[in-house]
Amino acid sequence: MSQVIMLFLFPLGLYFYFFKERPARPRYYQVFTNFEAKVQNNTRLSDAQKTQQYKEMLRKNEYKIIETTPTSVVGEKRIFSMSLFAMSAGLYLVGVVFYLLYWYYLQTPHKVTFHTQKDNHA
Repeated sequence: MSQVIMLFLFPLGLYFYFFKERPARPRYYQVFTNFEAKVQNNTRLSDAQKTQQYKEMLRKNEYKIIETTPTSVVGEKRIFSMSLFAMSAGLYLVGVVFYLLYWYYLQTPHKVTFHTQKDNHA
């Protein structure tokens, strides 16, 4: 019975990765871009208040704040992909070990950088 379930995990993981997760990635990034634009355009906030709002946004989304300067805040987070995990489980549990090793040691964390001034974008 477990082999039948594992047989369906790989195609289900493929479906969710290519048709659900990857198309949603730009919308996920757009949330941070829109938030940064909203805070930058608020002229009533000082740079310290903007930095505080950026830190709060990163904390609420479980990002680790790695750098704070007077003009920017940088946070990072490793994003665990359940669809890739399901695909690896479909490869008879050996893939699970490889995916977990990849996620823990090789995957680069997603970095978010917020700037308090509009001129700081590269």
